[in-house]
Amino acid sequence: MTIPGWLAALAVGLLAGAVSGLVGIGGGAVMVPFLYFFLGHPELSGAQIPATQQAVVAHATSLLVIVPVSLRGAWLYHRAGLVEWRAVWRMGLASVVTASLGARAAVAMPAPLLKMAFGIFLMVIAIRLFIGKRQSEGEGDGAEGQMHTGRALAGGAAVGFFSALLGVGGGLVAIPVLIYGLHVPIRKVTGTSLALITFTALVGVAAYAVSGWAIPDGAGVLTYFQLPAALALAVGALLAVPLGTGLQMRMPTHALRKMFAVVFFLLGTRIIVVNLLSLLGS
Repeated sequence: MTIPGWLAALAVGLLAGAVSGLVGIGGGAVMVPFLYFFLGHPELSGAQIPATQQAVVAHATSLLVIVPVSLRGAWLYHRAGLVEWRAVWRMGLASVVTASLGARAAVAMPAPLLKMAFGIFLMVIAIRLFIGKRQSEGEGDGAEGQMHTGRALAGGAAVGFFSALLGVGGGLVAIPVLIYGLHVPIRKVTGTSLALITFTALVGVAAYAVSGWAIPDGAGVLTYFQLPAALALAVGALLAVPLGTGLQMRMPTHALRKMFAVVFFLLGTRIIVVNLLSLLGS
């Protein structure tokens, strides 16, 4: 990998780590678009990866970076007592079961329309968070002994299915479930989401790891992972995660609701626009 490529990946990693620690969505929303561009320009990546393989390498490499980044973020929140582990284990186990079903369904369904529907869903959640009552802000919500196992399993099943079906990160689906399905206190949502992402990303990495040696030698790719880019992204992200977690822990709860609302609105808008353009161009 070239020196400009290292510097660019390091900078993007810093941004992804800060966003991951602050919001709890893993950082894939930042890393994947960068990796699309990066892998398509050998003068930056220093590797000749076939165009037909670049998207899957981008997704796999992003997942590989997300594992240590989300783990570090989850650990920082855990030390502060801000991870609802009962939700993590239940939702994580259920998500593994349904992820394969979502992947199969994605083959048979019109992906752009589905993603546009998900974008609208995110925007509705954003509006509800922004103007709704603050029923999830109190420390009494989701208190010890109130974790509903059935809801947690159903929520985890939804996370696994829709994440695989729509090709989005687990946190993007998990956060609305944590807030409105399980009534996890808003202060604990980011840390719980990061812990869950660690769980689901490990499963995704394992799936890519056993899928075979698909890229020519000399591309710096090991079973779909572009290792030099992953290393640079991970270094930057791991350095920046504490910045995001530290800022989140200092934010008042009403500001956290507004933050989630803005992030969901922007990501929902992006998903709708990108897939609408895809439909119009087809």
